[in-house]
Amino acid sequence: MAEASPLTFAMISSAPAASALLEAVCDELTKRTSQPFSPRILRTYDKLLDAMREGEVHLAWAPPLVAIDLERAEAAKIRLCSRRAGKRDYSSAIFGKKGGVSSLAEAKGKRMAWVAKESAAGYVVPRLRLLVEGLDPDETFSEQTFRRTHEAVVRAVLTGDADLGATYVSFAEGKKQPTSAGWFEAGASNDDVVILATAGPIPTDVIAISTRLEGDKASLVTEAMRDLGEPIRALLNADGFDQPEASHFDDLRKLVDGAQARPA
Repeated sequence: MAEASPLTFAMISSAPAASALLEAVCDELTKRTSQPFSPRILRTYDKLLDAMREGEVHLAWAPPLVAIDLERAEAAKIRLCSRRAGKRDYSSAIFGKKGGVSSLAEAKGKRMAWVAKESAAGYVVPRLRLLVEGLDPDETFSEQTFRRTHEAVVRAVLTGDADLGATYVSFAEGKKQPTSAGWFEAGASNDDVVILATAGPIPTDVIAISTRLEGDKASLVTEAMRDLGEPIRALLNADGFDQPEASHFDDLRKLVDGAQARPA
């Protein structure tokens, strides 16, 4: 019997350890399914979109906005939603360096660092929060830059290359300090930053599976992903995955529709 063709598992990352960690996940998936998997690290969200549309990627770890775009292009379906600290959603934070800008009222003329236009926590959701506050980013900030990763945004703010940034945060029940945040990726702590505003909730990142995979194979991959344990924790900082309800992404889809209806 001919060996099955490998399925490609892709993710966006610039972290040096990402390739080895993704390879470990692919090895574990191969053991669990007897289906070979190959890792692929991509640098930008648009390359992931293109690769899944062309059938070069079969399985992807994707932020929710990219996953929604994949569904609309009929290139993939959202199969699983990641779980962190028992939650399947998180928030966005607009933040500054401790001792710098302390409120949104001081944002006029400041330099803003975003992640990417496709990033829910790093651009779309906090931008809409600013608009709700009556602050048009294009008029408020003297400079807006896109840093591509949450870690790069945090480093820009902490080194003074930007005054404000946007990233993800997650709060445990009853806790005022984030238990997960973009600044942790940069080796910073809650004491190093000041949160000016939060917005959300935003669904957590997802596992999207290509629509080109047949039903049985897609189900096999989905079940194998649900309980990978330590490899998936090390790679994605996720405790596990849940099958999301059909309505789980409704609010974000509406937010996307609203954002697309506004001027760029």
